[in-house]
Amino acid sequence: MSLEVLIKMKTKNEKGCKPFFLDARLSVASGEIVGLLGPSGSGKSMTLKSIAGIMKPDEGSIILNERVLFNSSSPCNIPTRDRKVGYLFQSYALFPHMTILQNVMSGVGRKPGESYGTWKRRAQQVAQEYLDMVQLASFVYQNPLRISGGQQQRVAIARLLASRPEAILLDEPFSALDNELKDSIDTELKPALLSARCPVVFVSHNRDEVQRYCSRTITIEEGSIR
Repeated sequence: MSLEVLIKMKTKNEKGCKPFFLDARLSVASGEIVGLLGPSGSGKSMTLKSIAGIMKPDEGSIILNERVLFNSSSPCNIPTRDRKVGYLFQSYALFPHMTILQNVMSGVGRKPGESYGTWKRRAQQVAQEYLDMVQLASFVYQNPLRISGGQQQRVAIARLLASRPEAILLDEPFSALDNELKDSIDTELKPALLSARCPVVFVSHNRDEVQRYCSRTITIEEGSIR
């Protein structure tokens, strides 16, 4: 099981700015956490969005566990909802009108032919398991806006893992946290990611973060992976 990415893309020239060229080539094995390190504007987020299906490359291919997600030659471009890729956004994107339990339940997909009642019971059980893993079992009925930034991140991670993704993408996961909060979740995040046993791409501009979490580092500069 692995993630294989070989893509090229050119963004549109807007407001007189030079067009940006992305040439991304990377391979991530199952159970491996690979850091994608580079400054702002280097193409890190564009690479993740292409893997997730949010952006469409101009050419190349993206293959996850021998399943083609994108191929410009075929052509093939699997919709985001069908890629089985978990994406942790910088903002965490929690639903403010839902409880923490409901937020995590929303990550549990409904099986074909499964009744709502059966799905709900199964989703509650799965959500509870992952909230236990990130040590938030006592917060299940709270509103996500009334907990700390570190706790919000753990809810987002629990929801991501509950979706049983075949690959995980983390886009600057600590950008909204202060150093104290970063330290408080250090002992929980890496084991949680490794428990998914899938390829993980960890995007950051912070070399210390990448070295703490990742077994291997890939550097990207001006759209090209070095």
